[in-house]
Amino acid sequence: MTTVEILPAGPAHAEIMAALHAATIASEDAAGAWSADWVARLLALPGAAAVLALAPDPVGFAVCLPAGEAFDLLAIGVMPEQRRAGIARALLARCEASARAARAERLMLEVAEDNAAARAFYARCGFAELARRRGYYGGRPGAAARDALVLGKNL
Repeated sequence: MTTVEILPAGPAHAEIMAALHAATIASEDAAGAWSADWVARLLALPGAAAVLALAPDPVGFAVCLPAGEAFDLLAIGVMPEQRRAGIARALLARCEASARAARAERLMLEVAEDNAAARAFYARCGFAELARRRGYYGGRPGAAARDALVLGKNL
């Protein structure tokens, strides 16, 4: 197995983060992909916590932001060929550590209702369903909008 290093990321890593988002999360059409400019602005926000997984090339990322007494996990992604090797769990652990350091009481996220793999991952990591957001994920061409499940984990 390849050694993976998890490193903090900031605005200077925006292009890498945007490319990883497009490769790991964005919907089939490019409309869901984050631009490097948007990522740079996101990572410059006060309290933003982001990490990159390198093996030695970038293979994963996670971004979370403070939101009152919680931290929101905005996105976490691992390249398909690197999945099921513990990288997502390591990225999530770093986000949890950032949230704890900021004295957040819980970590929150949204996940598509039909994303069974992600839902199973979050359940294994201790997240529970708190709410549903109807039509949160806009419809892809030829597909209906999908609901998001709001998940949370007390820290």
